[in-house]
Amino acid sequence: MKFASTTALALALALGAVAVTPAAAKKEEKAEAGKANYSTAFRQAAPAVQKALAAGDIATAKAGLPAAQAAASTDDDKYAVAGMAYQIAIKSNDQAGAASAVDAMLASGKAPPELQTQLLTAKAQNAFNNGKFADADAAFTQLNQQKPNDPEILISLAAVKSREGQNSAALPYVDQAIQAKKAAGGPVDEDWYRRALAISYDAKMPAQTAKYGLQLADAYPRADIWRVALQTFRDTNRLDPQADLDTLRLMRATNALAGERDYYEYANMALNKGYPGEAKAVIDEGTSSNMVENKSVATSKALAEIKAVAAPKIAADKAELPALDKKARAAADGKQALLIGDAYLGYGQYPQAADLYKVAIQKGGVDANVANLHLGEALAHSGQKQEAADALGKVTGTNQTLAQYWAIYAAKGSAPAAPATAAR
Repeated sequence: MKFASTTALALALALGAVAVTPAAAKKEEKAEAGKANYSTAFRQAAPAVQKALAAGDIATAKAGLPAAQAAASTDDDKYAVAGMAYQIAIKSNDQAGAASAVDAMLASGKAPPELQTQLLTAKAQNAFNNGKFADADAAFTQLNQQKPNDPEILISLAAVKSREGQNSAALPYVDQAIQAKKAAGGPVDEDWYRRALAISYDAKMPAQTAKYGLQLADAYPRADIWRVALQTFRDTNRLDPQADLDTLRLMRATNALAGERDYYEYANMALNKGYPGEAKAVIDEGTSSNMVENKSVATSKALAEIKAVAAPKIAADKAELPALDKKARAAADGKQALLIGDAYLGYGQYPQAADLYKVAIQKGGVDANVANLHLGEALAHSGQKQEAADALGKVTGTNQTLAQYWAIYAAKGSAPAAPATAAR
């Protein structure tokens, strides 16, 4: 969150300080009529503090402050002496004193409109930093009433609501902040999307987690962002094995796989689904990118076993594809076309896969959502952005969010690879 500078506020108070010496009072009496009402006792006690502040003599100013505070009787007196107290507290690094002074200035009712927002912001900041979230909530709520579409205030209010455990109340403020920032023509901070995603994820809100994960990936399609978005998606949804495999495929496409566990899960799922070539390719990528420890599959018995099972099957499996492709095209429905399309997809033969998916959809008898999802994947890998978007846009039901993630990838392309790390 961005808060008003306490130094800037102190400077504003110093520049706005009124002359309260007896001599100045005589000169300004007419000008101040109806504007400020300083008591005689305060005009006598305050000048010593003002003079010391102007000279940078904080010790003397602090010593004289109690007398000025005791002499303050009118609202104008109280506002002025609270301003002095604030300047002294800031120069003394006295956060509690600064907070008390801000409260006193606001309570006086004499703060000019141009300073009220800064005072409220300082109050909200201090309360938030000291864990007084109810006070921070009240201050930020008042600020939001004064400036109802200020994105910084809205995102700060969301942070406070989250700290208070009011996650459902926090998220609409994030949405408002994002829309306000976009309306102003500025980029939305990455942290705002991350904040909303974290709130949703921690509160176990799958729909909202997906919503902000999609927004984050769309705005900042880096490998590390893809990983955060897709991992939270996996964690907050009960994905069936096929959907989980398709999610891991997207993580692979966006360079978001990291660590031996990811590669093991992916390779094991691919092998179990009947895609030995994909299983071996994933393991090979993990070792070559140093994501699997020591660049050697031998360091992982589980991965070594998967590769040992997958590798001997690849040649015969690929050799069967042309004949199976022909039979699928001649079949009465699209079931075989979908299966062979999936086999092509596993081998990275994307044009062939896309062609058979179209056959499967045209012939029917298959789950159109799955067929269009896989068609979109194949087209995205082939660089056919609009065609991929069209196919993915037809996906509804449980696969819709995953299709939306794939549509972002289709539009944005692959993300830069994340730095290589050792196995987790």
